Amino acid sequence: MIGMDLLSVLSYNLLFGRGKILYFGPLAVSMAAGYGVFVTRDWTGSYLLSLPVGLILASGISLVFAWMALRLTDDAIGILSLAVSLGAMAVILNWNSVTGGAMGITRIPRMQGIESLPAFAIASIVIGLGWAWLMLQVDRSRIGRNLKALSEHSEAAASVGISRARTYVIAFLIAGIGVTLSNVLYPQYLGLVYPSDFGFQYLVFFMMCVIAGKPGSVPGVTIATILLALVKEGIRFIDLPISLVGPLRLMIYGLILIIALYVRRKEMFPVQRTV
Repeated sequence: MIGMDLLSVLSYNLLFGRGKILYFGPLAVSMAAGYGVFVTRDWTGSYLLSLPVGLILASGISLVFAWMALRLTDDAIGILSLAVSLGAMAVILNWNSVTGGAMGITRIPRMQGIESLPAFAIASIVIGLGWAWLMLQVDRSRIGRNLKALSEHSEAAASVGISRARTYVIAFLIAGIGVTLSNVLYPQYLGLVYPSDFGFQYLVFFMMCVIAGKPGSVPGVTIATILLALVKEGIRFIDLPISLVGPLRLMIYGLILIIALYVRRKEMFPVQRTV
């Protein structure tokens, strides 16, 4: 789970943390990637054909969100990205002949070479840590520096030749690739794609990891994701009725999120620089 969480959270950190974009659309990208891959795989029986389909769909949704970020104010981006996610969920739940509706897609086999659980766990951790290293390089690259400059003062950044459109398009596409990788692995871990796996609680988890680890900091968010993923999985071993595990997890998420927002309020709501 940790490797898969790193893929999604660090991708979200690039936009929400480093870029300070009020973006709540990773669930829609996840649905496009997950269902794109496994609906195609169900039809063709081939991961080789289904992986490009999922990546294309995720990239397409990511480009739509990049366009929104360029055209709309921060508040509007947040609201509309949530609306797109809810719309995607409605399509999944009602297009029964393709997505399986509320029952999802079952009996998903793992890729060749990672059929056993130990092999799958090692592969997911290696891919997750590899993505963390790649995100660190992106953060130190021109894209990372441009995102930071645009988040601090977009007009000043534009005056020194930083293209907001180019930076946002590249950043959203990179984030879309990370989300695609996560949603290729996670259904194979479970053996199914289920609509509840794209619920709002996962967006809360992403936000919590980014805020707790320091928005924009790849090492900090990586450590926060690992620790919070251990907390998330550890709750399962508490001797409680199943009906209480979900609410308890959300209560803990909420408490951590409130504390992290208070501690990181200057990073989350910075005063815009003056020039």
